[in-house]
This record gives sequence, structure tokens and C-alpha cells, in this order.
Amino acid sequence: MACSSLTEVPSSLQYLDKLEELDLGFCYNLRSFPMLDSKVLSVLLISRCLDVTMCPTISQNMKWLQLEETSIKEVPQSVTGKLELLFLDGCSEMTKFPEISEDIRTLYLSGTAIKEVPSSIQFLTRLYVLDMSGCSKLETLPEITVPMKSLQHLYLSKTGIKEVPSSLIKHMISLITLNLDGTPIKELPLSIKDMVCLEDLTLHGTPIKALPELPPSLRNLSTHDCASLKTVISIINIGRLWFGLDFSNCFKLDQKPLIAAMLLKIQVSLLTPSIFLLSLLLASSHFRNVTSVLQSGEEIPLGRIQMVLPGSEIPEWFGDKGIGSSLTIQLPSNSHQLKGIAFCLVFLLPLPSHDMLYEFVDRSYVHVYFDYHVKSKNGEHDGDDEGVFASQGSRALSLNLKTCDSDHMILRYELELVNHLRQYSGNEVTFKFHHHEVDNRGGKVGQEIQKPFKLKNCGVYLHFDENLLADTDLP
Repeated sequence: MACSSLTEVPSSLQYLDKLEELDLGFCYNLRSFPMLDSKVLSVLLISRCLDVTMCPTISQNMKWLQLEETSIKEVPQSVTGKLELLFLDGCSEMTKFPEISEDIRTLYLSGTAIKEVPSSIQFLTRLYVLDMSGCSKLETLPEITVPMKSLQHLYLSKTGIKEVPSSLIKHMISLITLNLDGTPIKELPLSIKDMVCLEDLTLHGTPIKALPELPPSLRNLSTHDCASLKTVISIINIGRLWFGLDFSNCFKLDQKPLIAAMLLKIQVSLLTPSIFLLSLLLASSHFRNVTSVLQSGEEIPLGRIQMVLPGSEIPEWFGDKGIGSSLTIQLPSNSHQLKGIAFCLVFLLPLPSHDMLYEFVDRSYVHVYFDYHVKSKNGEHDGDDEGVFASQGSRALSLNLKTCDSDHMILRYELELVNHLRQYSGNEVTFKFHHHEVDNRGGKVGQEIQKPFKLKNCGVYLHFDENLLADTDLP
């Protein structure tokens, strides 16, 4: 536990020959620390001790050393002998990359004043996580000449990195996470498509101008606030992205290829060859910047597609459109062949109030829900089913609303919802979009407090599969 009155650790501590872990976190006034020659002490935490200026002399058996937000300037090599985890986050006085043993697995250096990374880092054969986010003086990365098979997570956000070396792309063969948000990077190597393990790519707030073809393994792509972004070469894996595509505040982006490709992605898995060719002809004028054609028969793994774009013009392929936060449509007689349903919601921004926002770190999330009511020909309700669109779970729909000051729209395609609608062929269905009132901390004020979500307009697109039979229960 934190002890704000503790200024020094008694030297008798070194005689505790059975002490394995020592936590001195948040001891804000701690200044001195005795030499520890313990052969069993393996975990030492001296985090948030701002007055600690020198790294304590410890044994070679230390495996976990946590010194974040201290005033130390360097970590002697004699300390890092068998270290597996080293935390130096927020050590703003540290200017030199520490000399680390080959046993290191996790290395946190975020917020330090380090200016360069030695090429020897490629020989850390067990390194799993490297975090250098917030190292604003770091402008270049070393050339990598050997495969770094163990490194899976690399965080470089808000550094001065201007380019990603192609050798890094080639040899970081196991990389899962690459975080580059807030850097001055203007382009990515074309070879990034070959990073077959990459799942999470963060680029928001960068001056990047074009997105090259990305690896099909990608699950999360963060691109909001990329003010210079104009073209996206391929979105072949749009249906595989966990959170969809968020292009909020990307005002220079050519949207037409993206919207056309989203429609094609929706239709392509079930289209007959003749209809498929027809859809290509209809969208051909929008595919000048799309170099990869979506593969026929490819499934949508998570059962949804989502994309956020600046603007307020609902695409033409949304046959039913309405003004405001509700829309009534007539279900056709062949509703049993419904494969999926798409919504387009146009937000009026900036929002007039914050009673619908969920604050998280430096972003504000808006959660939109909908319910629908089917009205039969005799004026009664056949059902009062309720669905959730963009909930806090896997259907979360978000915008960085703190910085959005113009209209944005969200396109969302759902597979699951149609299971409830197939039985209501020929009837009217009304969709109403709403939000739960929240307090200033983002918590719900009450489970029953719902307010209509103020939308400029909305649209609905019904996607049919002629091969579905009337008694089909699953999409």
C-alpha cells in the first residue's frame, strides 16, 4: 500500500533472506533505497516515487522491476541481468535506451526522453511487448536484419517516427499490434500486406494520405482524425474488422469507392453470377481506387459490417429513407428471403447535449439503440420485438464526438435481426432510434429512461437471398 510519509527504506531490509516481492508503489516521498543482495527477491516495485533519482542496486536474480514515474536517468546493465519485465513508463529524465539482457520479455519505455533505439534490439529473442509511446524525441527506428519471432506488440503512438522501415515490416513476422497514432507518418510500406499476423493497426491522427492493401488478418483498424487521408486501396476484409471502419473527421476521403465496396461486400457472398456482374456495372464508376475485388462466397465472420464517414448524403442503394429518428417501411411479400438489413444514420453534430455520451479516456462514445414494432393490416401489433443496435457489447458504435463539428453518418449491416422480421411479410415495421440518458460519468441514469436520438435522417436497406426458403430459420 502507498505510504506518503516513507522517505527511506531501512538497510536492514537486505537481511530479509526470504523476501521475494516488495511493493513500494505510490510512496511519493521516497528518496533512498538500500543495496539488496537478496538471492530470492524477484519482484520490486518503486513506481510513482518521484524523488527516486538512482536505480537501486539489486541482485542478479530480479525478474520484475517496476520504476515508472521516477526520476532515474539510467538503468545500469548490472541491474538488468535476468530481467523479464522492466517498466520505465514516465521516466522523463531517461534519455538512453537501457542495455537489456536477452531474457527480457516486456519492456515499457513510454513517456521517456529516449532519442534512438539500438539495432541490437533485434537480438532480444524473447521480447514480446515493446512500448515506446509518447517518446516524442524518438524520430527513427533501426534497420532490422534478422527475424524477430517473439515480438507481438509494438506501441509507437505520439512518437516522432516519420516512417516505418520496410525491414521492420519484413522481419517483425509475428507482430499482432502496431500502434502508430499521433505520429508524423505519411505513408505505410506496400509490404505491410505481408504481415500475416497483424490484427490491430492504429493510425488515427496521422497525416497519412493513402491506405495501401492491408493484411487479411487485420481485425481492428483505427483511422479517425486522419485529415489528409484521401484514398483507401482495398477494404477486402471490412467484414472481418471487429469494430468496423471509423473514418470520422477524414474530410478529404473519397467515400464513393468505400460505400460501393461495402454494398458489394454485402451482396457478393450470395449473388448469382449475372446479378453479381450487374452490381459491378452499377458500381463501376466508384471503383477507380479499389484495386482488390472482393472474393465471391466470402462470409461475414461477425455477422455485421460497420463504417463511419463524414457527410450527410444517404447512399442511393438505401431504398427507404426518412427524416428524424424513426422510419416506417412496408415489408415485402418475400420477407422470408431476408438475408440481412442495413441502416444508415446521419448524426447532427455537434450534439446539443452530453446526456448520451459515454466518456472513456480521451474519447466520447455514443451508443444508439433501436426498437421496432410491426403493425398488422388490422392495426394491431403482431409482435413487440426489441433489438439493440450499437450496444456496449460486440455491437458498440462509436464516434470521437469531442472533435466532430459537422454531420457524420454510420452505415451498419446486420445479419441477426432478420430472424425476427421474416415472419412479418406484407406488414409495416417502424424503427425508432433512441439513447439511454447517462450521467456526467457516462453511467446510465435509469434503465427505463430513453430519449429519441436526434438524427438528421436515416435509411434502411433490405438484403434478400432468393435461395432462402420460407421455413428457413437461420441466415
